[in-house]
Amino acid sequence: MFDFYHLGSSCSVAVKAALAKTGEPHRVIPVDPSHKDEAFLAANPLGKVPALVGEGLTLTEGGAINMWLSARHPETGLMPDLASEEGAMALKWLFYVYATLHPIWIRLFYPERFCGPKGDHAAPLRLAEEDLFKTYALIAKKLEAHDYVAGDFLSLADLYLAATVHWEGKVENRLTRRWPQLAAHRDRVRQQPAIAEGFAGEFGYD
Repeated sequence: MFDFYHLGSSCSVAVKAALAKTGEPHRVIPVDPSHKDEAFLAANPLGKVPALVGEGLTLTEGGAINMWLSARHPETGLMPDLASEEGAMALKWLFYVYATLHPIWIRLFYPERFCGPKGDHAAPLRLAEEDLFKTYALIAKKLEAHDYVAGDFLSLADLYLAATVHWEGKVENRLTRRWPQLAAHRDRVRQQPAIAEGFAGEFGYD
């Protein structure tokens, strides 16, 4: 049994969905951003979700946790053989979403981290939004021809991508208005059996 430290409707939803898909026994421990308890900070001294603790392991970083879960449960098909062409594409898009896309959202949600609480946020926010739309444009182009971002198969990249699209209220929901395929992908992923369980209770879903 693992303890899964989770902040609702955050990036850790992708790990919650992977845990549901794999059936890995776990209990969800909600994290209060305004009061991070000692057990959570012991798991991740940086105070960032997600964290997975159990069986003598303490794992942080959502991408790493999900890669480990997919390797522990290969029967779920969350990642193809990494030495294959499909595996290469799945890795490419997984890191694109985690390492390129997610930091742009951080810039939009927390501009004070980059220019200070009293700094001028207007220019950093404008630049972050420009980068966001450029980054999603490449994803949207891929989804014109395929149901999933790495091709015609679900991968870990899709779990995280589907979670991020739910944040588009920050940009007046203009992502899915410009690219309806992003909305179609989001719904295709979150409605899949088992994965739907991971999205339950998140982003306003029952």
